[in-house]
Amino acid sequence: MLNFVYPEELYLFVESIRCFDVREVGNSKWLEVHEMIIKLSQQAALEVAEHREEEVKEFLVSRDKLTVLIHEAYCVNLWKSRVLPHLLEIDPNPQATFLIYTALYHEAAAVALLDLCLYHPSGCESLQDSVLDLIDYCAQSVAQVIGLVSMGYHENETKIDVDEAVLTELERQKRDLIYKIGLRCISLLNYLADNVSLFHLSASRRLLVTHDIPWLIVDVLCFRPWQRKTSKGLEQFIDEKWTAVEDTAKITKTEAQAWFCVRQLLLNPQLMENYTLNEMRCKQLSKMLGLMHDTLLDQLPVLIELKQFVSRMTLSGNTTNKQQNLILEDIPQIQDQLLKQAEADGGFYQIAQNQDAIFLNNNKEEICALATRLSSAYGTDTLCELEQHLADVELQKPQEEAPKPDEGAAGDGPDQEKASHKCGTCQEPAKKKCANCKQVHYCSRECQLKDWPKHKDACQAK
Repeated sequence: MLNFVYPEELYLFVESIRCFDVREVGNSKWLEVHEMIIKLSQQAALEVAEHREEEVKEFLVSRDKLTVLIHEAYCVNLWKSRVLPHLLEIDPNPQATFLIYTALYHEAAAVALLDLCLYHPSGCESLQDSVLDLIDYCAQSVAQVIGLVSMGYHENETKIDVDEAVLTELERQKRDLIYKIGLRCISLLNYLADNVSLFHLSASRRLLVTHDIPWLIVDVLCFRPWQRKTSKGLEQFIDEKWTAVEDTAKITKTEAQAWFCVRQLLLNPQLMENYTLNEMRCKQLSKMLGLMHDTLLDQLPVLIELKQFVSRMTLSGNTTNKQQNLILEDIPQIQDQLLKQAEADGGFYQIAQNQDAIFLNNNKEEICALATRLSSAYGTDTLCELEQHLADVELQKPQEEAPKPDEGAAGDGPDQEKASHKCGTCQEPAKKKCANCKQVHYCSRECQLKDWPKHKDACQAK
């Protein structure tokens, strides 16, 4: 059985996760924890994909580590927006950017773990006061995705920033991660809205009043960031990659999460007591009527009630005469603590100067050693093996579901179909195929690696 983290290592990995300050991003201890978070994220995703018992989730929740993951996401977010620009001023063209990308990817890995853990109510319940910080983080991340799409992220990434003729590879990677994190945060907001009764009143007020999440989600539904048009046709962002689709009416997981989020908020009577439907909000929410067509309602029948609510709201007009209750609201702590500590460390510019030797290192031997270490941590060989394993599982499903052939039809069974495929390298019978394009078959991983230089261009074009 494939594993990124073995059972005997799991407790040690989870216990070793701790919070860091902005000044510590990139140092040796931070890299050790980064490797553990990467492996835990991969293992958690594997457990979900193979319908195993979710041991990573159970350990993270029971050891109260979700707050640490929120802290780490905030920490890298601050480093990305306040320290990285100063580093690029010192050296606009660093020789090796993979450590910078590692820091950026750390945020995405922490959010991915939160996404898997908060699917369960037990995960949401363990957040306690840190839920306020998570709501702020998610609202900011989703708003950034809307900004990217409105600036032409899908049409032509090289023209997102009108001040630059050509975006650097690092800038492209950073925007891609902002996009992926933002889409995951739509799921996180849905989980929080679904379990809002588990949090204190400050959380519901932050969802509806401070950030007006229903308004924000309506903007998301209008911009449809999970879909783009290319020269090859329409593509949708499915399972962390762009996939060509023919049926544009079929909704994606992220779109469904957005609809569920706004439904849970607007159809909750207790929440709506403190949500004033003034004229501007009614106008914004009424945009959903044009999006809730019959095809959508056939796929998500639970939205019929939401459509009825919005229709009644449109007819009845605004309700600005609601009495506003006095609420003592808690204040998020994580970001404030990180900012205060950064000021105590001399400010973000001073932190960037101190990290110059880490992120702008030109020593080739040290760069190669670090690259080898990170490559081992990401488990690229295991990932390739896992992709092939999952592809084999998908191939077996239709064969298991297909009716058995008659005994007289000896040449029409699944075994005969498997034997008809030839390896793209040695022409021997092959049962496995490329996990990406699913067009070329191979008898072994060795043959696939030999054929990759020739097959690469055709595969990536799919």
